Amino acid sequence: MKATCPKDPNHNRFVTVAHVTEDWIVDEAGNFIELAGKGGESEVVHGPNPGNTWECAECGAQATVTP
Repeated sequence: MKATCPKDPNHNRFVTVAHVTEDWIVDEAGNFIELAGKGGESEVVHGPNPGNTWECAECGAQATVTP
């Protein structure tokens, strides 16, 4: 997969969605108190998807993403 900024092909940083899990410390009702461990352990459930919206982190343009 490759993301390309339509305004400047040299822009190579993008904002998109990835799904992760975190280990939390919660109260008896399940309300978040703080991240567990050293900043909370996390695991990637699903990385960036080409079907998501990708925004250039440098100029804000909506990127074109090819699989």
